[in-house]
Amino acid sequence: MSMPARSIATTLTGWGMVLSGAGAVAASVWGVSPYPPLVPELLLAGLAVVCAVGWVTASYRAAARARDPLSKPYRESREPNPVLPYLISFGVPVATFAAILTAFTVSSSYGRETERLEAVGYDEYEVTVVRLAGKPEFHEGDQDRDPYYLTDLTLRIPYESGPREVAVPGVYTRHKPPAPGTEVDVHYAPRDPGTPVTDNGKRSSSVRFFLVAFLGLWIWPLILITGFGLKSYASAENLHRLRRFRPFVHLPAFGILLTGVVMLLPTALELEVAGYALPLALLSCLTPALATVWMVKTA
Repeated sequence: MSMPARSIATTLTGWGMVLSGAGAVAASVWGVSPYPPLVPELLLAGLAVVCAVGWVTASYRAAARARDPLSKPYRESREPNPVLPYLISFGVPVATFAAILTAFTVSSSYGRETERLEAVGYDEYEVTVVRLAGKPEFHEGDQDRDPYYLTDLTLRIPYESGPREVAVPGVYTRHKPPAPGTEVDVHYAPRDPGTPVTDNGKRSSSVRFFLVAFLGLWIWPLILITGFGLKSYASAENLHRLRRFRPFVHLPAFGILLTGVVMLLPTALELEVAGYALPLALLSCLTPALATVWMVKTA
C-alpha cells in the first residue's frame, strides 16, 4: 500500500528524522562522549525515533485527508532531490563505522581514570636512574624487535612537590642495560605522587583511537569506495519514492534500525547483559545495510 501524500507535518518530521539520525552518527564518529553513558548520541537517536513515529503518523493523516472527496487530488510537484542518493549511499557505511566505534567504547571507569590522570599531568617523561635494584634480564632480539633488557631500577622522579626516589620494576631499555646516572622513559603524574610510576603506562581511547587513527588509513577510503559503489546503483528517481511513506517498505526498515539501536543500548549505557554487550553491538553494525537493502528491494 502506498500513501502518496504530504503535508507540513510530514516535511518537518521527515527532515527531523534525517537530521537527528545523521547527528547521532556524527556524534558517535566524532567521539562526543568518550565513555558511557553516551548521552548526546542517545538523545539524538531517541529524537530520530520520535521523528520517525511522527512521520509515520503524519503520513497516515495526510493520506486520510487526500482520500477526502472534497480535497484536491494529490500531485507530486517536486523534482527528485539529487542529495538523497548521496545521503543514503554514504550514510550506510558511515553509520556502520559509527556502530563499530560505539561497540568498542571504553568503560566509564577507564574513561574517568584517564581524565583524572590527564588533570595531574600523567604522561611519559625522561628521568634519571639512581641505582639498579636488581640484575638486568637480557632478552634476545629477533626479526621484529631489537635485543632489550628488563631491569628493576630506583629512579629519581621530579614531582612538582619535590623530587623522590621510586623503585620501578622491569624497566625496558634497548641494546644495553641501564646504569646509575643514565636516563630512561617512564610514565608518571608530576602533580600526584600517589599515582604509580610505570615503565609502560600509555593510555588512549583504546580501540576507538586505533580504529580512527590507524585503520582510518583504509577505512575512510573504503567508505568512499562503498559510497560511490552504492551511488552507482541508486538513481534519484527511484529513491524519490522513498520520501513518501509506504508501510510495507518503511515499517520493516524502521524496525531493523530500531533493533540496531536497542542492541547498542547495553554498550551505550554500560548495562550488564551477561557478557553479550559487545556481540550485540557488533550485530547492530549490520542493521544500516539490512534496512537499506530492504527499502531498495521493496520500493
